[in-house]
Amino acid sequence: MEKDVAFQRLVDGFTEFRTQYYPQHRELYEKLASEGQAPKILIIGCSDARVDPAILTQTKPGDLFVIRNVGAIVPPSQRDHQFHGTSSGIEFAVRALEVEHVVVLGHALCGALGALIEGRDSPLAHYDFLFNWVRIAQPAKTAVLEAMGQAPIDVRRRAIEQASVLNTIANLMTFDWLVERVRAGKLSVHGWYFDLTVAQLWAFDSASGKFREVDGNKLPIAAVSEAQVTNDIERARSYLPHFVSVAKAGF
Repeated sequence: MEKDVAFQRLVDGFTEFRTQYYPQHRELYEKLASEGQAPKILIIGCSDARVDPAILTQTKPGDLFVIRNVGAIVPPSQRDHQFHGTSSGIEFAVRALEVEHVVVLGHALCGALGALIEGRDSPLAHYDFLFNWVRIAQPAKTAVLEAMGQAPIDVRRRAIEQASVLNTIANLMTFDWLVERVRAGKLSVHGWYFDLTVAQLWAFDSASGKFREVDGNKLPIAAVSEAQVTNDIERARSYLPHFVSVAKAGF
């Protein structure tokens, strides 16, 4: 039987972790074990194998609380008896861990949003769960196509990927306990977009309606913070049309 190279890499990787990485960071792991986790940052990212938040940010164990799903999507708050994995993760991070920053991390060439863009023509459209999930980001697709329907496909796709980040931010602002912490000055919400083709990170600037390059010399401004939280949900919802208007003028 041919060796399962991919699975063997997992075993080899753990061996390397246990014999090399762990001994070098034993004190950190012992502290995390005895004191528990206390991350200051929640990252909501995509499950895409090419976009690992911890690798992108070069952070250590314990630094991040990470929620990854297909498309880095957050549904609006729904208090019912259904299953809400993403929402429960956000609640734990915000209410129990009391993180200080929530970062929505979208990315280029997202397969989930590609399925949304292609609609019923997508080969994924007949899947049991995927298509219904990505439709949460439909407002992003609709806004971009209405304003930029004649733009080249690559321009529209990038705009939809970035607009989806803003749609997720708007949905985050429907969680009352999250908004309460923003109003108290204890939490900021950020919209980021990573282009893996050029290894560049962009952060949404609500004042200009643009995603601006993150260069490391200046901390990116939060999309939502205490200073911006007046009319919370309405303001967050305004980001999407503002972004699309600016993007339309620029293509």
